Amino acid sequence: MQNAANTAPEKGEARKRNLRERAVGELEKYATITVYLWLLFALFSLHTRQVLQQHGMISVWQHGFALLNALIFGKIILIAQALEVGKSLERRALLWIVLGKSLIFAILLIAFHIVEGAIRAWFESQPISAGLADFGGTLPGLLTYAAIFCVVLIPFFAFQETARILGSSALRDLFVRSGEKRFRLIER
Repeated sequence: MQNAANTAPEKGEARKRNLRERAVGELEKYATITVYLWLLFALFSLHTRQVLQQHGMISVWQHGFALLNALIFGKIILIAQALEVGKSLERRALLWIVLGKSLIFAILLIAFHIVEGAIRAWFESQPISAGLADFGGTLPGLLTYAAIFCVVLIPFFAFQETARILGSSALRDLFVRSGEKRFRLIER
């Protein structure tokens, strides 16, 4: 018969290990999302800088805070995923899951981008409408940004949903391991 006192430390160690594994997994997800979004925002910033440079204006704010935006929006995506935003789509075909989540999260990111622009305008003692200058200050500009966000999020959610279905280690092995790829889906 096993001593009950000896099993308690093992359970405690298993909990610590499990918590540590979850924390590392969440940190990896956050890093992946942040790098992906940083690339997106850095490209937006570079494009905006090139356009504004032709008119003699350079927005240091946009270029300097691409990483900060990525960190903030990465956390927003993680929180929204923890709150299971878009979870109801998971009964549908993978195509609709990816497109639906891309649209939902694009709307979410645009909403937070508008709030961020309004806060920035407030701190700079400008009218709140100046915070919408990133979008061209118009509804078509806003819709264009929303469409770009949506399209850019499609590959992100395609990989994420595929990893959810296949298992993240299997998907990672398919993309980063050298050699012959052998992977079979077994229909139930």
